[in-house]
This record gives sequence, structure tokens and C-alpha cells, in this order.
Amino acid sequence: MAAPAGDGSISEVGMSVDAPSGHAAWTGADPAPAWRRSLGSGSATPERLFRVALVLVAGCLAVALTSVLAGTARSASVAEAQTRIAALTTDSAEIYRSLADADAMATSGYVSGGREPTAVRARYDDDIARATDRLVDAAGRLPGSPAIATVAEQLPVYTGLVETARTLNRDGLPLGQAYLGSASELMRGTILPAAEELRRQQAAELTAAYGRGVAIPFGVGALLLAGLVAIVDVSLRERRRTHRSVSVGLLAAAVGLVAALIWWVAAVGTANTWLAAAQRHSDAVTALDDARTAVLQARSAESLALVARSAGFASDDDFTTGVDEVVGADGAGGLLARADGGAPGSADRITALRVAVGDWAAAHRQVRALDDGGNYPGAVASVVTTQPGGSGAEFVRLDAALADAIEAERAAFVDGTAYAASALTGLVAGPAVLALLAAAAVAVGLGRRIGEYR
Repeated sequence: MAAPAGDGSISEVGMSVDAPSGHAAWTGADPAPAWRRSLGSGSATPERLFRVALVLVAGCLAVALTSVLAGTARSASVAEAQTRIAALTTDSAEIYRSLADADAMATSGYVSGGREPTAVRARYDDDIARATDRLVDAAGRLPGSPAIATVAEQLPVYTGLVETARTLNRDGLPLGQAYLGSASELMRGTILPAAEELRRQQAAELTAAYGRGVAIPFGVGALLLAGLVAIVDVSLRERRRTHRSVSVGLLAAAVGLVAALIWWVAAVGTANTWLAAAQRHSDAVTALDDARTAVLQARSAESLALVARSAGFASDDDFTTGVDEVVGADGAGGLLARADGGAPGSADRITALRVAVGDWAAAHRQVRALDDGGNYPGAVASVVTTQPGGSGAEFVRLDAALADAIEAERAAFVDGTAYAASALTGLVAGPAVLALLAAAAVAVGLGRRIGEYR
């Protein structure tokens, strides 16, 4: 006796639940791409879901691993910019400045005749000691550097020439001018270029560390988005197949990956903002260091012109060149034009520095007028003493203002890198833990669905 038609239809529907996805009784032709059809194919629904779960879990684990590696690399770059490279950059800048200042003090002391002023000699000695200490520190952080080796080898030669010039000057022998000129030439032609090369290397390393710190994490972002799209796709497909609500496990996994993505976007965005600010402060420090060095070299040229009495190894042109380098030929450009890094009060300090440079240049013109008019002692007194309105007093005021501006921008740089490091706190572990929780949620959610077929 033939079976009822209704029973036959029920049997067909029951069999279709576990039929292969390509069976016409399932949904007809599957318009999905070939790779997705193969991923979801299988002799039974549990096997297909098991393979899908493996792929999704593997994807979440890949997200966790990539997040850890990318977060570690980014945090390490910021920490390197904040500590080792920043310390080396400070060392190289201080070495350069101390050596330039030592040369300026040596020439200033010599032009005073006989025994130089105690304050000038003390500052020279302090510059040499500071440069030596910074050199030792930099050598420990950067062993084998040719630039450090050059400075270390030539600095004793320089100090020896300066001491010989002083001895001859105290004895009233004009031969001391030749030794002083040789010392200054060694400093300007060999030692300072080596220190500048070291500074350029450290600045390049700092810029590279900034670049690694602000790089967009394309790999992590792509994996997070791919994992999220895959989970949403599987959820919607299973809902269409079974006409049931979305799996709670898959929903939790999607939420975990979204939270990990938001964590990355927020942390990287905040850190990049602070690193950009730190980079501006670092550039300002470099410009101010260069300006201070140019001022010191102009100071040395001013003293050498008096030593040579405009007929020896120096000329007043070097002073003009140094001043133009700081403020530009029109007084509104030069190094100070790019020295505003945005630290609190930076613009006001730059304006004050321009005024101070102008005052020093005016005092220097008075020095030249005294010397050219035959008042050599008056010119020397203006340079080597700190009498109000004299070149020495204006130089001291300008140098102190430059030091304050450098310190302010350097402190702002330290704050910027510290805030960037704080923004990355937890980036190594946080998103990775969320990705691992997403993997567990996928396993639980699809595991329950698989269990329903047993």
C-alpha cells in the first residue's frame, strides 16, 4: 500500500537538513564563490560546522598573535625614542654645544691678555669636563662610532694647543696667537664636524623610531576586519539555513573583535598625536641647539678678530655669518624661524630671542667702532666683561635665553613621548586577550550548534 503523500514530504524535509550543500533539495544552486562553497561543503552539517569553527578559531588566534607582535614592536619603538635614542641625541647635542662653548671661552679668555678672568676659565674647564663625560656616556651607548673616536682623539690635542697659547700669552709672547688659531681651526675643522656627524646620526635614528611608532598597523587591522566579516558572514548564513536566532557565541566573538579594533584605533590615534607633538619639540630643540652653536661660533669669531687685530686668521665676516644663520639676513628668518615647537610660551621666547640677537649685534658694532677708532682696551673690555650694554653682557643674556628655550622644548618632548607611551599601555596584551576570548566564543557557540546534531 502506498505511503501517504504527506509522509513522503516530511521525510524529504528531514533528510534535507543533513544533505550536502550542493543538493538541489537544500536551496538550489549556491551563488557563493567556489572557495566559500568548498569551505562549507561536507557530507553532513556537523562536519561543515566543525571545519568552519576551526577556520574562525584559527583566524582569531592569528589576530591575537599579530596583535601581540605589532603592539610589542610599536611600544618598543616609542620606548626607544623616549629613552636610549633620546639620551644619545641629548649627549651628542651637549657634546657639540660644550665644545663650541669651550672654543668661545678660550678665545674670550685669550683676548683679555695675561691671565684670563676666573669666570671665563672656569666655564672653559666646565665645558671640557662636560663634553668628556657626555662622550664617555655616548661611547657606552654607541660603541665603535667613528665620530666619537675622532672627538676623543682630537680633544686632548685641542686642549694642549689652548694651554700652550695661554702660557705664551701670559709671558707676553705673540706666538700664542698662532697656537690659539691652530686650536680654533682644529675645533672648527675636525672636532665639531665629527660631533655634528654624531648628532645627525642620532637625529636620523630618532626620526626612524618616530616613524615606526606612528606607522599604521595595516596587518592587524586587515586581520581584525577579515575575522569580523567572516564571523558575521557565518552567523547570517547559519541563520538563513536554520531560521534560528544568531548564535550567542558568534555574537560574543564579533563583539570581542570590534572591541579589539576600537582599542587599536584609539591607542594608535592618541599615541600618534602625542608623538607628532614630540617630533615638533624635537625639531625645535635641534634648531635651537644649532642657533646656540652659531651664536657661540660668532662669539669666538668676535674674540679672534680682536686677537688678530683684523689682520690675522679671523675676520668680522664670521660674526655676521653666524648672526645671519640665527635670524636670517632680514632678521625674521634663520634657525629661529623653525625653532617654535609649540611648547608653552614658545612663541614669546622666540620673539625675545630675536630681540636679544639684535641687541648683541648692536653691542658688537660698538666693539668694532671702538677697535677701529683705536680704543682697543675699550673694545676688549666690552667683550670680556659683563658691563651693562657691552657685548659680553648681551652675549650672556642671549646664551641664557637660548638655554631656557632649549630646556622648555626638551621638557615638552619628554612629556610628549611619556604620554604616547601611556596611550600604548595594555596594547600588547589587551586586544590579544579579546581575540582569544573571541576564539573561545566561536568554539563554544558553534560547538553547541554541532552538539544539537548528535
